[in-house]
Amino acid sequence: MMDPIPTQYVSCDLCGSEDHELLYRRLDPVTQQEYNLVRCRCGMAFVNPMPTEEAIARLYPPDYLKDKQGNLSMYDRMMTFLPRGAGGRLLDVGCGRGDFINHASRSGWRVEGVDLLKWDSPHNVPIRVGDFLNMDLGEAQYDAVTAWALLEHVRKPSLFFRKVAGLLSREGVFVFVVPNFGAPGMSVSCTEDIPRHLHLFTPRGVAAHLRTHGMEASSIIHNDKIYTSYPFGLLRHAFLRLRGRETRCARYENQSVAALRNRQIRGNLRPWLADVVKTVRPADILIDAFDLALGIFVANVSKAIRNYGVITVIARKIYSVTR
Repeated sequence: MMDPIPTQYVSCDLCGSEDHELLYRRLDPVTQQEYNLVRCRCGMAFVNPMPTEEAIARLYPPDYLKDKQGNLSMYDRMMTFLPRGAGGRLLDVGCGRGDFINHASRSGWRVEGVDLLKWDSPHNVPIRVGDFLNMDLGEAQYDAVTAWALLEHVRKPSLFFRKVAGLLSREGVFVFVVPNFGAPGMSVSCTEDIPRHLHLFTPRGVAAHLRTHGMEASSIIHNDKIYTSYPFGLLRHAFLRLRGRETRCARYENQSVAALRNRQIRGNLRPWLADVVKTVRPADILIDAFDLALGIFVANVSKAIRNYGVITVIARKIYSVTR
């Protein structure tokens, strides 16, 4: 068993408030510790107390990237959000093994990657390992900066927005994907990867972060083109609400989904189903099946009303117009 992860109470990274509402408590299968997810009055949600900066690397098991690599069709979809015409400079923050930048380099982009952790990479692409915020990357150097599902993993997203604003060229774009905690059902669903997901956003929160650092969103896309999001656990949560407020995930989460332990279903279907049959009671499996159907239905409605649980944002610098 690993040593306990040290934590500390933090104020809201967006507005600085210490006035927070507890949403739920989740037991993390990796660290075997329970973490609180709170929501600030400005709409941002985050883990509090939060793992310390020094402890972040310990949250990630060695096989964390096992189901998160080698998806060529996904990299093709990512490319559609970049400016047309190759040849510019591209920086991917949180690049992992460098799979995406390797793919982008084949389309003519001059690529670089940054990651806090060193992963075994099969690619011949430049990757810097360390704290992105302390790296000297120059000013206004990049035509595109990407962060695919990264900003939810960092302790101070505001510092990342500020750093990226300084790195973008005049016509450069910042393309990033984050969870949308304001989507239907997401504020009570325990499907977020807490505590690796330290911050959860809303479109309003994203716009405020960008505006604070001299950027604005030219597009906010609500779909599952890159990542999917389903608010599972709603069925048990609704039942328990009839008897009072419930904040402990273990009481209402979809037990079959929880058995995935943050793995992807793709490539893990058989072992997952074996775990479900072994650890979940037949009656709960039936409830989970209805809850799965409900979560998928709510997610599809969320897409239709343009308020999906994952958003892709394309942002640019704001320049004042002078005459």
